[in-house]
Amino acid sequence: MASAARMILLLVLPPVMLLALQQAAAAVTTFPGDVAALASLKSAVDAASVPAYSCLASWDFAGRVDPCAAFPCGLRCYAPPNSSYHRVTGVSLDPAGYSGTLPATFLASLPFLAFLSLASNRFHGALPSGAPLPRSLRVLDLSANAFSGEIPASLFTSASSPSSLEELYLSRNAFSGEIPPEVASLAALKRMELQHNALAGSLPPRMGAMRSLAYLDVSGNALSGSLLDAPGRLPGSLVSLVARNNSIAGPVRAAALAALPALRVLDLTGNALTGSVPGAAFAHPSLQQLRLGSNQLGAVEEAPDGGASSQLVELDLGGNMLPGRLPGCVAAMPRLAVVGLDRNRFTGGVPSQYAVRAAADGPNEKWVPFVRLMLQGNFLCGALPSQLRQLKDDGAVVSLADNCLLKCPHKFSFCRGVPQKSNATCPKCFP
Repeated sequence: MASAARMILLLVLPPVMLLALQQAAAAVTTFPGDVAALASLKSAVDAASVPAYSCLASWDFAGRVDPCAAFPCGLRCYAPPNSSYHRVTGVSLDPAGYSGTLPATFLASLPFLAFLSLASNRFHGALPSGAPLPRSLRVLDLSANAFSGEIPASLFTSASSPSSLEELYLSRNAFSGEIPPEVASLAALKRMELQHNALAGSLPPRMGAMRSLAYLDVSGNALSGSLLDAPGRLPGSLVSLVARNNSIAGPVRAAALAALPALRVLDLTGNALTGSVPGAAFAHPSLQQLRLGSNQLGAVEEAPDGGASSQLVELDLGGNMLPGRLPGCVAAMPRLAVVGLDRNRFTGGVPSQYAVRAAADGPNEKWVPFVRLMLQGNFLCGALPSQLRQLKDDGAVVSLADNCLLKCPHKFSFCRGVPQKSNATCPKCFP
């Protein structure tokens, strides 16, 4: 109805008034400062790295073409109320292999910018320092490039108003130095991905104040210090904490886990954690994936309720120094499907409850079957549970290689791989 009324109005308007409306509409052009910023970005890119089919190839500044009106891709614009200009609110370049640098004044010259993505290209050099990110910026994605140097603290420092940044992607670059403490001031930040750089030092000390942060990935760096030795180091809003392959040390405390009630994914694989796996991790109200493999953990506590309330779907404790019997609570966790207890020092027999879960055809009212049960590289001994002998070829993936099982013939797929250890290596087995 509104569009029809508008058409009727245009038809009855006198020609002079209609021409005035058309001229007014034509007068809404891209703000000159925004045009200059876009031109500086294209100029900073090596022309030889701009394919003919790409977005940047279509950005023609020589023909007096208005960017917001005519550029076919890579831009998002907005006309503020009572303004005769369009303002650039989004720049999203295609992954065409552009090679260049980010101009020093580019970000500061686009005060309405809400989204910037240069991801999966070959931009390099240092990030501009000296000016904060535009306060309107909500998403910054510079991932999978070749940016280097330190992450400038000035990007996250604003004396005028708090940052609106909600998503920060700097992964898969060559950033070095420490994560600037100023990132802890990003009160609106929900996701931060810094994985696969060369960042060192500890996480910023005031990260516990980042009340909106839900997803944090710092894998593949050289970070050290402790993360879960005390409550308050991390915000209680965290849903996923992934910090694989660093040098993070110290224990995992029950109190620190309790301070993260929304946590669903905890992945600290490939670090230097010590102490025990707390039983509280198995009774956490939200935790679904617990990956603490390839650390220096020396014990596993039993779950306080025997594992019955556990929400875990995946448990990986492989590659530690865990001794004693396989934890009984694992077999009682109702949702657990993927189990990795390999390359430890577990002794004794394989619990029949483990075998029952691995050989089951489907779920029952108490639990789902194991789809993956990795027990290789321990000191397990004794007789094979009868249920495992009935394991189907298309059933669960199970491995008992490299243990102390005297009767584990290769006709069973779970016995193949590294041979069983010699008698001299194996301790006396108790039933």
